[in-house]
Amino acid sequence: MKIGAFGEVMLRLTPPEYLLLEQSNQLRMEFTGTGVNLLSNLSHFGQETALLTMVPDNRLGEAALANLRRLGIAPDFIGQAGDHLGSFFAEIGYGTRPTQVTYQNRRNSAFSIAATKDYLLADFVAQMDLIHICGISLSLTEQTVATALTLAEMAHGAGKKVCFDFNFRPSLNDEPGQKAEMKQRYEAILPYCDLVFGSVRDLVELLHFGEAPADEVAGTALIQDFMKEYGLQWFAGTKRERRDEPGVIGKLYTPEHEIKSAWHKLSVLDRIGAGDAYAAGILLGYGAGWDLQRTCEFATGNAVLAHTIQGDVPLTSRKMVEHYLQHPDVDLLR
Repeated sequence: MKIGAFGEVMLRLTPPEYLLLEQSNQLRMEFTGTGVNLLSNLSHFGQETALLTMVPDNRLGEAALANLRRLGIAPDFIGQAGDHLGSFFAEIGYGTRPTQVTYQNRRNSAFSIAATKDYLLADFVAQMDLIHICGISLSLTEQTVATALTLAEMAHGAGKKVCFDFNFRPSLNDEPGQKAEMKQRYEAILPYCDLVFGSVRDLVELLHFGEAPADEVAGTALIQDFMKEYGLQWFAGTKRERRDEPGVIGKLYTPEHEIKSAWHKLSVLDRIGAGDAYAAGILLGYGAGWDLQRTCEFATGNAVLAHTIQGDVPLTSRKMVEHYLQHPDVDLLR
C-alpha cells in the first residue's frame, strides 16, 4: 500500500540535556511534523510513502527536503515557495515538569500560505492508496483548510482510503467563536473519511456529539455511534493509565468491536511524536490486512518505544517493535 500525507513540515528547536531556553545558548534542529513523523516511520516499516506539502524556496527548504529524503519520504509532491518554515521550541520536561512546546510563525509558513492550485492534487490522489490528513491543517489558514477539504473529497471520490487525525490544538484555536468554526470544518471533512484517530473528548468537547459518558461502556457506545453516523471503518486512539507507574493502552474500534492492547509501562525520554507512532502502527496493520488485535498491539508497542527515542520522528523498525512485544524486559542486545 502506498501511503501519502498532507501536512506541514516544521522545524523543531530543542535545548540540550533537559535545559530551559534561559539556560542554554545551543539548540538541536530537526525537521518534523505529523506527516513527516508518520510517513518516516512507515518508510522504516518498508512502506512506500509521499508527502504533499510546501517548504520555503531557500536554503531552509532545501535542508528540509534533504532530511525528508534521508527519512525515506518521496519528495515528488513537495513544492517550494515563500520564505518561512513553521517552527517550535521544545523544552523537554523532566519528572514533574512537563514538556513545553512554543510555536512560532505557523500562519505565515510556506505551507500555510500555499493555495490549493499550487499542489498537484489529482496526480497525488491517483498515485496513493491511502491518504492521511492532519487536523491541524483545519486550524491554520483558509488556504490549508480549502486544500485539506478538497483533497479529502477528491480521494473519497476516487475510491481511495482517507485517514483523518483530529489532532485538535486549543493553542491554535483560542479566539472567540473559533471553536465553533472548527466544529464545522471537522464535520465537513468527516463524511469523506474511512479511518479516524481521536478520542471521546474530541467528540464531546469539539463536535458536541453526545454527552460525556459516565463510564467506559458508554464511551465505547458513543464512539461506535459516531462511526455509524459517518460510515467509518476504524477509530483508534490511546489512553494513558497509571498503575503505580505511568502506562498506556491502545484502543481500536470498528462499528461492532472494541479492541484493547495490553497495558504497557511508559519510560519517557521524549513523548512528542508518540501519537504519530501509534498511528503509523495502525496504518501498517490496516494496509497489511492484519487482524484487529495484532494491529492494536503492534501500534501500542510502537508508541511505547517512540517515548524512548529523542526527537519527534519515530525511528523504530518492525523488528524492534516485535522484539519489544515478545521480550519487554530485555535491556541489552548483542
